Amino acid sequence: MKEISSGTDAASLMRIWNLPESQKLELQTLDKSSFAPWLLLHRNLDTNAAALLRPLLDDVVSRESCLEIQCASNQPGELVFAIRLDDQRAALWQTNLARVLESLTGSQPVPALNNDSWSLKKHHVPNLIELARAGKWTLLGAAEDHNNLLDEFRSQIQQGQPPSAAANTNDWLAADVDLSQVSAALALGWKLSADTPRVSLAVAGAGTNVLSQATADFPQPLALDLQPWNIPTNLIDEKLSSFTLIRGFRPWLASSPGWTNLQIGAPPDQICFWALPGMLMQSYFTAPSVEASNEVSRLTDWVLQNQFPTNGLAKFGKSAAFNGLDWKGLPFMSPFLQSIAVGNQSYIYGGGMPNAVFQPLSIKVLQITLSQTNLLYHDSEITGPRIEQWLYMGQFARLVSHKAQLPFSSPAALWLKAISPQLGMSLTDISQTGSNQLTFSRESSIGFTGIELNLLADWLESPQFPVGLHTFPASPPKQQ
Repeated sequence: MKEISSGTDAASLMRIWNLPESQKLELQTLDKSSFAPWLLLHRNLDTNAAALLRPLLDDVVSRESCLEIQCASNQPGELVFAIRLDDQRAALWQTNLARVLESLTGSQPVPALNNDSWSLKKHHVPNLIELARAGKWTLLGAAEDHNNLLDEFRSQIQQGQPPSAAANTNDWLAADVDLSQVSAALALGWKLSADTPRVSLAVAGAGTNVLSQATADFPQPLALDLQPWNIPTNLIDEKLSSFTLIRGFRPWLASSPGWTNLQIGAPPDQICFWALPGMLMQSYFTAPSVEASNEVSRLTDWVLQNQFPTNGLAKFGKSAAFNGLDWKGLPFMSPFLQSIAVGNQSYIYGGGMPNAVFQPLSIKVLQITLSQTNLLYHDSEITGPRIEQWLYMGQFARLVSHKAQLPFSSPAALWLKAISPQLGMSLTDISQTGSNQLTFSRESSIGFTGIELNLLADWLESPQFPVGLHTFPASPPKQQ
């Protein structure tokens, strides 16, 4: 953040970052993070060692750093984390991190002769952990027996080069990750699918916005089914706070147990979401289907047979007005699901409450978007209002499914409320740019959309952070 704040494109981001609510949430998150190593490694919490780790996390946020993991064929993985520090902070890392690792491993680091580094040997992979100083950089490495990557970092820095090529760019954040190799390199004991892509990501300032770009390169050609867009504009009011189009997911959905277990029919190829400003439950979706009526009837029967507990407040029932479900019993909302015909096309149609369309969306507004033949995903939203809408819908979903509410007085919820007026438009596209490549592009106020910010808040409030969400491990509301 020290580097970012000095840039001319960071004024809007820093205004949000420096809000009192942002500072309070940052403080809570770093406090929780200082306990995380003991939680993740299933060790008894050492509060004294955690207190020594805590100021180092401030440096991770404020100072330039990079992380590299490599794993040659049939060789153990090697890891190096490098952070740019002045001599005083480097000395603090040397002493505090030695005490933290002694607490976590039961072994004591051995100082080197030059007294600005140490190494720790243990019995489990990786058996060697080292801390070294090179120029203005502090290096923390982990490997089996010897860390060649650490030697490379030290040599680069001594030659006056940054420890990572990404340090030569203007990006705020840059990453290149072969996800399928991460587990093998770190000996985590879990293995990702062989179809997992290699992902490259770059985040930088763009005037008053944040520009996020990424590519995902898959090992095999993508079996996408890109049918022409089918959008029921007569159902969509032109006064929108968000509009989302997704297509090409039929092959994935057809093989998903979540869909096949429903046994309601063939999956759709595309879906359209939109939301209106004003009342918080005015969010809707449609999915074209030649068997919409039959599929909605089957889904209605399935929901009624598997009705989840609802605190006795309300529940879904078969609608008397249309083919499908509606929800009665709570004010300010009336979720529904139905089949509907628009012209010669039938759709599965649902939303948070019925809506009268006063001015249908003009197809001309979408012409530039729809002309992109390789487009899989398009999303545009006014992020501030969408934060509030998603928070309201999320709390409703937690209520009816007996999950813990996100406390409105929590730092994360107060942060969402504080940043909402500061956020403008977010535009996101995902396109197929090669037989095995997807490209992601987003221009937004702080890099996230309304739903992503709500999920982020839910995660940051998890009582087991960084594991899980607040919604699931937190205690559910008491039954009345």
